[in-house]
Amino acid sequence: MEMKNICGKIPLELHERVREEIERTESSTQKFIQQVIEEHFSGKGEMNMGTRTLAVQVSEELFGRLKAVVAKKGCKQKEFLIAVIEQAIRTAEAEWAQDSAESAAEAETGETETEEESSQPEETSDSESGVA
Repeated sequence: MEMKNICGKIPLELHERVREEIERTESSTQKFIQQVIEEHFSGKGEMNMGTRTLAVQVSEELFGRLKAVVAKKGCKQKEFLIAVIEQAIRTAEAEWAQDSAESAAEAETGETETEEESSQPEETSDSESGVA
C-alpha cells in the first residue's frame, strides 16, 4: 500500500495529550494518527444516526487483558466492546422478560405467595395439631 505523509501544527496541550495516549497504548504516532483518521471517517455515517460516546476507566490489569483478547481475536477494540455490551444487554433483557412473564403467570393463577412464605411451614394452633 502506498503511503503519504501528513503533518500540521496543533496546540501544545493537545500535543501532550496525544503523546500521553500514544505512550499509554504503547502505539506509535503513525498508528495513532491513522486510527484517529479512520475512526473519524468511519464514524461520519454513525454520527448522523444518533450515536453516543461511552467512556469508562478500567484498571491497568483489566485493560491489558482486554488488549490481549482483542489482539487474539484479531478485531478492533471498539467492535469487541460493542459486541460484549450488546450480548450483556440481550441477556439482561431476556431475564427481565422471563421475570415479567413469570409475574404475569402468577398474577393470572392467583399465586401471590412469595418464595419466603412458601418455604415457611404453616403455623397451626395447638387445637388444630391435636396437642392438648
